[in-house]
Amino acid sequence: MKSELVSVETQDQVVLHGAFFEGALSKPVVLILHGAAMNFYTGVGRFLPEILNPHGYACLSANHRGHDFGTAPDSDKKPVLGLMRERFKDCAYDLWAWVNYLHRKGFEKIILLGHSQAVPKILYWQNLEQHPRIVGLVLVSPPPSVSKMMRFLVGDNYYERGLFKANELKELGVEDQLIVLRGRGTMPYIFTPETFLSFYGPDTPADTEELVKNIFCPILLVRGSQDFQPVSSKLLDNIKKNAGNFEKCKIVEIEGSGHFYSQHEQELGEVIRQWLNGV
Repeated sequence: MKSELVSVETQDQVVLHGAFFEGALSKPVVLILHGAAMNFYTGVGRFLPEILNPHGYACLSANHRGHDFGTAPDSDKKPVLGLMRERFKDCAYDLWAWVNYLHRKGFEKIILLGHSQAVPKILYWQNLEQHPRIVGLVLVSPPPSVSKMMRFLVGDNYYERGLFKANELKELGVEDQLIVLRGRGTMPYIFTPETFLSFYGPDTPADTEELVKNIFCPILLVRGSQDFQPVSSKLLDNIKKNAGNFEKCKIVEIEGSGHFYSQHEQELGEVIRQWLNGV
């Protein structure tokens, strides 16, 4: 595989990094976006290029501004972001930067692949743009909405506490104070008030079941049979029913896999490869 580390700067001056794996211009290029607090060299962005690229598919495993918990600026002028400081609607800047990068590379057909929290981001952007170069979406372990997923991860009690605190701090104009929530596993959830409200508040647009209604290109929906509870087979059925063109929406469940596809990497890659062959 021939690959290189690459970077782009968004319209609002956020520097994003990724890894580009060369492939055939005649085939769709796969833009892979990681889940919350992850990055381009972990999770699906780490192992999928190794599986897809030998079959001729160019891949771009890319960071969006929600990578890791927090970021250090590349220079004095670049904002500090990461999971704890991003705002949901700003994901449009990230998608535009990477899609434009692939356009400059000469690709006419682009597949947007998102894992977990990246799913509503790519749906939101495609809702806004209906970009003609996007010929398909791969939605891996999609959340029903980001707020519902957060309720599951931290529990109703902590979620309500976080929501109350975010609204209180917003009213007080205290934008930089961090809200820390404990949830499942060992990872704390850390947010500014604006981040919490934009992603996890009751009015968030980060709702997969709603956003998919205006998606008309082919969609591949994937979950593991041992996925997080909100990522249920019923949810995927609902997403398919809501899709703008449900006849072009395919559902695949990987038996025994959890949310991160550990020990099921090859199965996920093969499911995606076979679907790509028909796009």
